[in-house]
Amino acid sequence: MNIAVNVAPIQRRLSNGLYVSIFPESHFHHTFVSWSVSYGSIHDAVLPGRAHFLEHMMFYNPDKRPLKSRFHALGASTSALTRYDLTTYQMACTGQFKQSMELFIRMLATPYFTPIHMEKERAAIHQELSMYEDQPSWRALQRLTQMMYGNNHPITSDVAGTPDSLYQLTPDEMNTAYNEYYATGNMAVAVAGPVNPEAVIEILEQFPVREGKTASLHGVLPWDRRHEEFGERYLELECGLPLSLVRFGFRVESGMELKDQVACIIGIEALLGETSDFYAECIKSGLLGKGAAWDHYYRQEFAFSNACGYSTDPASLRTLIEERCNRIQERGVSLNNLGVARLTWLSRYYTDMDSLKQRCMHVSEHTVIGLDYLQIGTYVSELTEEEIISSLRKVAAPDQLRMVVLH
Repeated sequence: MNIAVNVAPIQRRLSNGLYVSIFPESHFHHTFVSWSVSYGSIHDAVLPGRAHFLEHMMFYNPDKRPLKSRFHALGASTSALTRYDLTTYQMACTGQFKQSMELFIRMLATPYFTPIHMEKERAAIHQELSMYEDQPSWRALQRLTQMMYGNNHPITSDVAGTPDSLYQLTPDEMNTAYNEYYATGNMAVAVAGPVNPEAVIEILEQFPVREGKTASLHGVLPWDRRHEEFGERYLELECGLPLSLVRFGFRVESGMELKDQVACIIGIEALLGETSDFYAECIKSGLLGKGAAWDHYYRQEFAFSNACGYSTDPASLRTLIEERCNRIQERGVSLNNLGVARLTWLSRYYTDMDSLKQRCMHVSEHTVIGLDYLQIGTYVSELTEEEIISSLRKVAAPDQLRMVVLH
């Protein structure tokens, strides 16, 4: 039994290929469902934005009745998001779970792509792209990933694609993407709430068996890191900002085991995170504004940690980070900072586990990328200081630091 939840999850691989995790929580009044597909933007190097466009199109259905109002009539709501390497559909309901779940299944099992609907979503996504272009933090992230991975890796493309790629997408492309990637073996479902596990399994068994390709990058992407020329380590761009925005971070070797990923995250948080001595010094001196939290993306095909915030002196900030990175190669990290970082991360983990939405989302998404989210709490608790510092030294080296500055 996992100590982070009230009831041990029931986990099965169904006869149709779906991976299922069910958390019976009788004391909750609502039920949450997260349905993840191992298909994201990095699988569309040739035609960027296809996975995200498909996510939008899945909310249309052959009977032409608006799905949103049908879910609302059942006391349910839905949403979805596309990431670099996966797509997740979510549903929350307060009653009529069986009917809501059956409608949710029909939505994902019966795609409906028409030119009219394609044009409607094309316009909506084009607006999304325009909004992102106006966000300095987003622009900084795009440049930072280019500095980390070069220009040919698909992670450097926006998840939503480009204005040009949007107009190359057709109903045939949507059908191709759905048939190739929306296979039941590429899907994981997590359900939490006052549910009967066997009843949930019976409903999910209704999802038709679908075979397709495995969402793997091997042999698919036109990218060979051995011949890639990476960009600058430090880049400044003029954008007319009243105060400089900085985004900085470290690229990590891909293929890292989950325990090592957790060690890197705790180590970076202890060295440069919000509870570190570095952060306190930066706030006091104005080198970094409050709220510059770290984001960590660790996958089989790519891995990096980065933070974003405003700075009065980006060059001095960079120098200070490099000094701290040099220092850990010889001295390590304060055990007090490590302890605080560990407790802070555990607190975040258990807070997410207390939320049905966050728990389901993390479990289903980790499952389709081959990781066990329920093990993270154990790793955070059991990792030794030596293991954390050893992992941190491999990542937080001065020559691996990348920083982009928008003035």
